[in-house]
Amino acid sequence: MMWFGLVAGWLNLGLVLAQGALRPHVATARVRTNLHFWWMIPASDALVFGVVGLALALATRPWPRLARWTAWRAPIAMLFLALLLEVEGLYQSAALFLACGLALRIGPLIDGQAERFGRLIRLSFPALALGTAASAWLIHERVESAEERALAAAAPARPGAPNVLLLVLDTVRAECLSLHGHDRTTTPNIDRLASRGVLFTQARTTAPWTAPAHASLMTGRWPHELSVAPGEPLDASFPTLAEVLGREGYATAGFIGNIYCCNGLYGIGRGFARYEDAYENQAPSFLETLYSSGLGRRVLQTMGHPMDPTDEAALPRKTAEMLNRDMLGWLDQRPADRPFFAFINYYDAHRPYRFYTPPESRFGKAALSPADQEALERTCFEAIAGRPGDSGLTPEQAGQELTQFYHDAYDTCIAYIDQQLGLLFDEMERKGLLENTLIVVTSDHGEEIGERGRLVHGASVYSTEAHVPLVVVPPSRWSGPQVVAEPVSLRDVPATIAQWTGLGASSPFPGHPLTQLAANDQDRPATRSPVLCELEHIIAFPLDEPVPPPFGPARSLVARDRIYIRRPEGSEELYDLRFDPMEIVDLAKDPGSAPTIEQFRQELDQLRRDEAVLPTSLEALPKP
Repeated sequence: MMWFGLVAGWLNLGLVLAQGALRPHVATARVRTNLHFWWMIPASDALVFGVVGLALALATRPWPRLARWTAWRAPIAMLFLALLLEVEGLYQSAALFLACGLALRIGPLIDGQAERFGRLIRLSFPALALGTAASAWLIHERVESAEERALAAAAPARPGAPNVLLLVLDTVRAECLSLHGHDRTTTPNIDRLASRGVLFTQARTTAPWTAPAHASLMTGRWPHELSVAPGEPLDASFPTLAEVLGREGYATAGFIGNIYCCNGLYGIGRGFARYEDAYENQAPSFLETLYSSGLGRRVLQTMGHPMDPTDEAALPRKTAEMLNRDMLGWLDQRPADRPFFAFINYYDAHRPYRFYTPPESRFGKAALSPADQEALERTCFEAIAGRPGDSGLTPEQAGQELTQFYHDAYDTCIAYIDQQLGLLFDEMERKGLLENTLIVVTSDHGEEIGERGRLVHGASVYSTEAHVPLVVVPPSRWSGPQVVAEPVSLRDVPATIAQWTGLGASSPFPGHPLTQLAANDQDRPATRSPVLCELEHIIAFPLDEPVPPPFGPARSLVARDRIYIRRPEGSEELYDLRFDPMEIVDLAKDPGSAPTIEQFRQELDQLRRDEAVLPTSLEALPKP
């Protein structure tokens, strides 16, 4: 049986690699792919086959004829089952029936050649076992030395090159930061940081969900230029910040809280010498070895182990405290003669909201006990569904109560991230690591919390999802603090980093350095990219959820305090962000807005046709 298990495992590995090569995509189950999977898959199948073979031998021992009948059929059935379970889209029951049918057909044929087949097994088993062991050793050495080899291959860094610290607060919208005038003190440490640099009060993401937004942050490209889509990774068409800075001699590392859409399989980590998503993906263990194969996952599932990677029981969340600890530990170990590019993605403000601070430091109903919070949600959901029970709440009252609770929880999570950022900055300053460091603090997208009846992101291009914080602290004395109120795009972040790291004309990133907008050089007016946000998919809400119809695909363009939104079917919206920041009054219905809409329409069409569109043309729009 062990021989069959090793054969199944190596065939399994080939099938996994072939499926990935023929159609690069990110299946949900694959976000938990260990870096050592090359040998783990054969080892997992060999382990399962060995245990099942031992159990069968003991069970059929009293019945010699049954033992002979199952001797070939059982391992052949398991071999095909192990392969078929790796075929995406094939039902488990169908895989089982096919495997059994094939075993019943092939088993008798091998039974007739039992002596020859037995000799083949005896001769090849040592080679398979030694090959698996050698693979384990080679992969372990390769994984452990990957960062060292990347640094050895990089050119020496430019003398005086600044460090780069890119911090992304996943799912944090701008209006919930005290930095942006929120009535709660959610971000005192980011406020303090902004006093040293430039605050962009109207920064916009390029996409309202994680993967394409991060891909733009790493490449400076619009989402429609990139390969990223739900389940589709970033390809190698454009260089990333990590690749470019790595070639410039930087030590590069990414520490990821969003282990799903920023998972290494999505391509966001391309070019980083070290890239840590789920802890479970970084080092081998018995559990991860068993989990690596489809057959092993079914065994774990039968034993009651949580298998859904989106379930925190299966993949626990990495907190801001954990990410800071990992990054600071890496900084202590990096070569002192190289500048660093460190990227951290914080996931604490993403639903489901989790609290890591004592109740007295939380906001509103977030201070309730977990049991009381669950009871509150349950009561509100029942009332919204028309079953108020003893609460007596109307659906409208329940909706307001639930929305307020989520606002309290969301603000509490943001305050926790800010607290941890303060500790990070203090520790880096104590170590002397902030003196020559470019710091960029931003978010990939926002969150709808009751607006338009939704509790979600990735569902629209309205400001609740597109307006994000952005603070840039240059690595030198700055005549700050400065505030830039013009709308800007996160698409320009790579160009900004390229400017401050001295890439100059060798920079491969399109766009314009954002800090030019704060230079106040009247002789050289700053340029900036169009402020475009794109949503390419539709979220299909469950039919029983009382939410508006799905929104998307859609694109928005912001200029001169107005936001223009267009969907593929041709419907258009226009809002005045200065007097209507919640985007309630659609000016597209006003005949007087026709010239403005036509100008926006032309700009959006031109942007899609020609990526070199001049951003200054947006300024030609008439003032509202």
